[in-house]
Amino acid sequence: MPILQHHKLFRHDSLNGRELSTNYLSDQNECGQLFIILEVPKNKIDQQPLLDELVNRAANHFASTNNPDPETVLEEILRQLNQSLPELSSLSRLRNWLYTLDMAVGIFYQDQVFISTIGNINAWLITKAQYLPITKKNTSFNPAKAFADVVSGRLEEGDALIVSTNSLFDYIAKEKIKQLIRRYTPMSATNKIGSLLETVPDFVTFNSLFIKNPSSTDIELRPEQMRLSPEGSEVGAESGNIVSSPADIMGQTHTKTVLDLGVIKRNRWFRGGKNFFSLIAIFFKSIWQMLAWIYRQIKNTVLFIFSGRFRQEKEDQAINTVKSKIDERYNWWQRLNLAKKIALVGLVITVLIFMQSLVILTQKKSLDKKSQVYQELIQTINAKFAEAESKMIYNDQMAAESLILEIENSLQNLNVSSPRQQAEIDAIKDKVAHQLNTIRRIHEVPEPVELASLANLASPRQIAQKQGQFYILDQQKLYQVKNQSVEPMADFNEGKLLADWPNKPNLILGNNEKYFIFNIQNKTMDAFAFAKSAGNNSVQDLNIYSDNLYVLDTQANQFFKYPGVNNSFTNGQKWLKGDSDVRDVNSFAIDGSIYSIDNQGIIKKFTKGAEEKFTYQMPRPQIGKGATIQTFRDSKFLYIIDPQNKRVIILNKDGNIKDQYTSPKFDNLLDLTIDPAEKAIYLLNGQHLYLLAINQ
Repeated sequence: MPILQHHKLFRHDSLNGRELSTNYLSDQNECGQLFIILEVPKNKIDQQPLLDELVNRAANHFASTNNPDPETVLEEILRQLNQSLPELSSLSRLRNWLYTLDMAVGIFYQDQVFISTIGNINAWLITKAQYLPITKKNTSFNPAKAFADVVSGRLEEGDALIVSTNSLFDYIAKEKIKQLIRRYTPMSATNKIGSLLETVPDFVTFNSLFIKNPSSTDIELRPEQMRLSPEGSEVGAESGNIVSSPADIMGQTHTKTVLDLGVIKRNRWFRGGKNFFSLIAIFFKSIWQMLAWIYRQIKNTVLFIFSGRFRQEKEDQAINTVKSKIDERYNWWQRLNLAKKIALVGLVITVLIFMQSLVILTQKKSLDKKSQVYQELIQTINAKFAEAESKMIYNDQMAAESLILEIENSLQNLNVSSPRQQAEIDAIKDKVAHQLNTIRRIHEVPEPVELASLANLASPRQIAQKQGQFYILDQQKLYQVKNQSVEPMADFNEGKLLADWPNKPNLILGNNEKYFIFNIQNKTMDAFAFAKSAGNNSVQDLNIYSDNLYVLDTQANQFFKYPGVNNSFTNGQKWLKGDSDVRDVNSFAIDGSIYSIDNQGIIKKFTKGAEEKFTYQMPRPQIGKGATIQTFRDSKFLYIIDPQNKRVIILNKDGNIKDQYTSPKFDNLLDLTIDPAEKAIYLLNGQHLYLLAINQ
């Protein structure tokens, strides 16, 4: 099957150009080659990093894909770009940045081409008889789905496809381009077209890609005839010495000093010039009026301070005005006869009494209405409580929970009008919380047992248990909890990670940069480094199983395994296989299989490096962000702390909920460790170490 030939025409002056422009072409892989043509108007704010980020995201996805189907790969890239564009638009700090973006993304493979465009970038199909546009500008542009359609097809022998910004067609006739691409190979046609554009001003950018299914009649120019080097992609004055006929260029020949009036007229600032200058005139008029008013005020103030005569005139004027008003009202009152005076006083008193009565009546009606609404709500709440209890009798937990949640929602926007009502609502809220916990089978622990106070610790992070002793890592030190007292064991700045090494008197300590093996017996600390060859550059969580160190690296989207040797670890290797996504995982536990939990509360199971289907009973409410999961080799259960919901969850490894616990004291759950006999859970909660007994 024939392989398509291609060449790009890209002339862009980064200093004088009026646009930022990119023409990217990837290396060949099993699903073809990716090309990206991208252009945006130049602005005072540098947009080049955003364009580079767009290209990098698409190119990285194309380079890392294992999918051999080019159309599916392009759809995946477009879906990723649709998600990225709103984010990058907000970073651009420009209004309507997306609407100024011209971009084409496509893949060509053997004799097939797949392409999608936004903005003023067009794709033209050139056949023997026709010159057809195959893309058009989206008139109903949706920023969340910028790339909406993919155009695909095969190029027959001799057919060509041109993907280009509009500037190319502003300077060279489409018929001339058709003649060149039909006659020459893409490289030769590109060089011919480049020679025709030699005298176009530097500020004009040309960004095009020529793709052709070659025919036996295509002409290939000799190297001495080329205006571009064979591997070059930029047209410039230094490219060669071929001189083309003026007839090849539309209209008159442009020179370096040509003023492009069309560009000026298309500029939105030029179109809005009239309104702008009108606003400027209004602005200066307002400034003049304001300055005149300020001048008068300053003048009067100065005269009032320093001129006794002016001050006396103003005082007399004010007094006379007030006196005139008073005299006018007094004379009007004096002219009234006694009957009218009595009637007027009576009318005023009557109006005042009516207004007061109206206010009192309105307040009473408002209170009565609020009281009626409140009583109706209380009746509805009591009815729903009764209905929920009946649902529980028939073991319909979902319906009962739905009714209690309706009560909870109705209480959120309720306005109370008295302390008695507030006390009643508080009691109902407590009942709602208790009922929800009962329905969800969450045990309430009002006062968990406190094993030790950690008030002297700056910021506790993690806890480990070893032979009945507790070890706590904070930002500065490693501590041991001994006989309810907390004793420092070693200094460790910026502490982040702590893990037990079973069957050895060792702990693993880590921060953002270094990792150490701490020997509890002789209190020595030996550093070890992760093997960069494994691609492990960051650590979110770590555990030891069978003397092997397992590490979660969310940036690399991978679990890494470091085999143990004596009292250290050898070079690491990737453990996770397939395309499972662990980039949002917060914590993991291992018992031979790895159990992970992410920030959406989703639990996954991996065995021998592959994701295994794990069906489990979903806790209600759903597990929140920042959850931590723990287990060990011989444990029958998974232990989870859910800080967002102040909750501890115990799942058996078949996925069923064994128990759930909550307490108002669980206000800052950080980490947990489990009694080896699985009779208790030890919780690190802020500056407290709690013991939570497990129901047997």
